[in-house]
Amino acid sequence: MQLRNTSRLIIKGTYYILGNGITFEGNEIEILPYLKIRKVNKLSVFDLAGLGAKGFKQWSLIEPFCYLKNNFEIVSSENESSFGYDILNRAWLLNTLLVLRKKTNINSIALLNKSWNDLKKIDNVEANLCDYHVKMLKVETLNELNIDTGDIKWIRDYYENTNTLAFEYEKFRYALEVINSWRYCVDIKSGIAILWAAIESIVDVSIEISYRLSLSISSLLYERGDERIKKFKEIKKLYGLRSKVVHGSNLKDSEIEKTLIESFELLSELVVYMIEKNKMVKDDDFQTAIFK
Repeated sequence: MQLRNTSRLIIKGTYYILGNGITFEGNEIEILPYLKIRKVNKLSVFDLAGLGAKGFKQWSLIEPFCYLKNNFEIVSSENESSFGYDILNRAWLLNTLLVLRKKTNINSIALLNKSWNDLKKIDNVEANLCDYHVKMLKVETLNELNIDTGDIKWIRDYYENTNTLAFEYEKFRYALEVINSWRYCVDIKSGIAILWAAIESIVDVSIEISYRLSLSISSLLYERGDERIKKFKEIKKLYGLRSKVVHGSNLKDSEIEKTLIESFELLSELVVYMIEKNKMVKDDDFQTAIFK
């Protein structure tokens, strides 16, 4: 289940994407009329095997989730939009926005054409695995399990902005993909590398990178004054650590993890800025922020 560029909706009906790794109050959260999160009751191995008998050959890969708490499903349906992302990609986008809100343990597992709460009632099975991974990078500072009212309100307010920006701008779409996929890297160093690839793609500087990138981002995110100077110094220091990590310098594990956390938070700041402003930042925006 990956975001892709498409000019029209191509999947019809309603799909249910099984997930794990978040908690929330109540049984269901409506994000938008066509997009909901719903708790899933304890899964049964026998019910999953029944899906296998009806054509879902990979059913056994889901078995470990029968023994875990915090299973849920994203319920994604058609809407009246004449452009944008299809049903499954809208679910991917919701998953990614939750990662942006530091729910980094969230895991999309498999999709089904019926609710995962009603496996006994399903006859015609349409199912497939999502891009879930058995192993993910775990960083406690970025691991907030509970979806609170602030998360829900923010996603409701800005989901469509994000959907439109991702549809229109490849660099923004790439930043979203990195927000989601750094967790699947083989190690923290690789995660830092791809986070900075996305940051550098947005800022797009090729000379005096450390200085210009730090100046551009701090100027965009903060007004003139002490806060901007502080942010400039923080980014410049962070870029230095990024370079040491990528080039194999001898750093403590705690320093490397701290670099990952701060790199994720910096990319998140840029992405949130674009979402809330409903615009893709370009070179002119950075120059205006620096020199205005």
